[in-house]
Amino acid sequence: MTACLPLQPQSLSTAIADRLRRRILQGEWQPGASMLDGEIASSLGVSRTPVREAMKLLCHEGLLTAHPRRGMTVAIVSAAQVQEVQALLQLLHSHLEQHPAIEGGLAQQMQALAMQRLQLASLTSLTQN
Repeated sequence: MTACLPLQPQSLSTAIADRLRRRILQGEWQPGASMLDGEIASSLGVSRTPVREAMKLLCHEGLLTAHPRRGMTVAIVSAAQVQEVQALLQLLHSHLEQHPAIEGGLAQQMQALAMQRLQLASLTSLTQN
């Protein structure tokens, strides 16, 4: 079954990253699951190159973990990382309250990434129970 992505105003790798991010955060791939670029490319009807670029982006966001010569897996979030993210969110929330005129800035982007990590952490805890 091949489902080609419709043309979008953003780059193909960004569109693929958005789709993969959504699927990861919805729990379609459990923490620790292997992410096979060839299978993903085939299922989306695209080449492996934009899939690899999308996976690199998700790795930078902390949703995937790179394993040299073995590919990537969905990240597993530790309890210590959850505590760190919660502390970061408190700092960001305080900063944004003090500077309400800031919109679309780095602090809001960091807040969104931190929230994704907490969402992934909840999936991690579900798979460990």
